[in-house]
Amino acid sequence: MGGIRIYRGADQIGGIVTEISNGQHRILIDFGANLPGTKNSKLSDDDLVEKVFGEKAGAFETDAVLFTHYHGDHTGLKNRIPEDVPLYIGQLSKDIMEVIAKRVDYMREKNGLDEEPEMPVIKRMNPYWNLKSWKDFNGIKVMPLVCDHSAIDAHMFIIELNKKRILYTGDFRDHGTPGEETFEKMIREIVGKVDILIVEGTMVSREDGTTVNKIRTEEELEKRAIEIFNAHKENVVLVSSTNLDSIMGFYHATPGDKAFLCDPYQAEIMRLAIKVRNKYFPNKYSYKKRIYVLCPDENEIYMKELKKYNNKKTHCDFMMAKPSIYLEKGFVMLARPNRNPSIKCGRFEERMQQMKDPFITYSMWDGYLEDGKAPDKAIVNFVKNRTDKEHMEQLHVSGHAYVETLRKLMDITDPDIIIPMHTENQDAFKKHKLLTKYSDRIRTVNGDEIFEV
Repeated sequence: MGGIRIYRGADQIGGIVTEISNGQHRILIDFGANLPGTKNSKLSDDDLVEKVFGEKAGAFETDAVLFTHYHGDHTGLKNRIPEDVPLYIGQLSKDIMEVIAKRVDYMREKNGLDEEPEMPVIKRMNPYWNLKSWKDFNGIKVMPLVCDHSAIDAHMFIIELNKKRILYTGDFRDHGTPGEETFEKMIREIVGKVDILIVEGTMVSREDGTTVNKIRTEEELEKRAIEIFNAHKENVVLVSSTNLDSIMGFYHATPGDKAFLCDPYQAEIMRLAIKVRNKYFPNKYSYKKRIYVLCPDENEIYMKELKKYNNKKTHCDFMMAKPSIYLEKGFVMLARPNRNPSIKCGRFEERMQQMKDPFITYSMWDGYLEDGKAPDKAIVNFVKNRTDKEHMEQLHVSGHAYVETLRKLMDITDPDIIIPMHTENQDAFKKHKLLTKYSDRIRTVNGDEIFEV
């Protein structure tokens, strides 16, 4: 018969693996590692790999693993997928993952860590076939659709299985650069009515954060960033290096008299994003001004690749950053906390010691802070003694759909069955005032059962 099995992710955020099967063949969607700080996960990463691919995994033939996007809680266990299983991901996602892998593999080798390299498995990933078209995996038909998320080039999938139409959302939202109208048009014109909706519900269990944070869209984030950067000479921004919508917002918000700074790794990811998305979102993904690159030990070798793209046709302008330039004129600096336990003070912390009075714009989930749900030691140390309102402001837009968006999606697709996932509270779907209309359609699925289709 076959059906839907959520090995992990039905009752936690991150560490996602979902199986769609027809009784003989299956595809998997995502193969993610547990997020740092994940508590009470029913399956460790090792247990999950054994359950999905071990001797007792069942007789299903695995036709493919489809990755929704590049975040580690969706791709983190990719190296543990058997080599004969085809892997698929968006082309831009693959390009970004290669930039990340190049850095990660280099740091592991440099620090003498005996860990499997990331690059080989990324190289064997296949880009998705033509969007809005179907691919048949032995009776399981899949159509990928690009959707908005804090990871650009994220995908959701329309799946046809046993004459049923399923929408698998993955992580998504409608308040990023593409906007609400783009999202609604795609759902109405391409997706339409579905039989089963498998939907992420991160913000159902994190809704408290939206009442504190008044900034709800990337457009609002950029407007507030302009005010902050004009008010302070030395601006340090703590943001995920792959949260490109927000990074481009901070870049465009940098005042004309201040330098925009990032390291070579962040600069390369920005270059890739601008190259691909400029034709779709020219107002957001374009070169506004020179990007100053913070090279370790001011070594020009880190500029070798970036300088190749400096020309009038691309409008790129990368230049190595020197303290004598940016400390004098003022700046906006993308930063990362030190995660190397063998180093007491990271490169960005060292640079902050050269500053007179840096102001931190914190653009990440507040759960990573000292009093949050999953404190991140590296982040806590980075912002230590600077969390008062005179030295730090939280300016973050969620990468996930607000509950209002979930309701809109349900209204348009009118599913007979709704299966929540990527949430810490499935029961909240039935109880939330905006979702009560659909409470009798909601089904919970755990890793030990298959929801028959």
